[in-house]
Amino acid sequence: MLKIESYEQNGCTVMRLDGDIDEDGMNVLRLSLMECIQAQRCNVVVNLASVKFVSYMGVGVLVERLRQLRACNGDLKLTGVNLYTERLFRMVGITNVFETYSTEAQALKAFAEAA
Repeated sequence: MLKIESYEQNGCTVMRLDGDIDEDGMNVLRLSLMECIQAQRCNVVVNLASVKFVSYMGVGVLVERLRQLRACNGDLKLTGVNLYTERLFRMVGITNVFETYSTEAQALKAFAEAA
């Protein structure tokens, strides 16, 4: 089961994921990201460091929510992307869709510099 710990920092929502983004996990992620959009918290950092598996459908959720966040003048940045997820993104052809960073601090800094 996917667990999500969220906190706010400098006008951004940071979500730390722990578990797999499988069928159940993608639903949890979809709902959590929708809550951010509905609350107009449209700058989101998703930390995938504790995620071992991402399904193709999970990738679809990330892309879908990225588009929605950008539609409300926000963005979604990823941190902690492991080798498996990197390969999956390459296979699906979305390596250039997401901005990825090594740490949450780097992603938050990118949001601050863009403001």
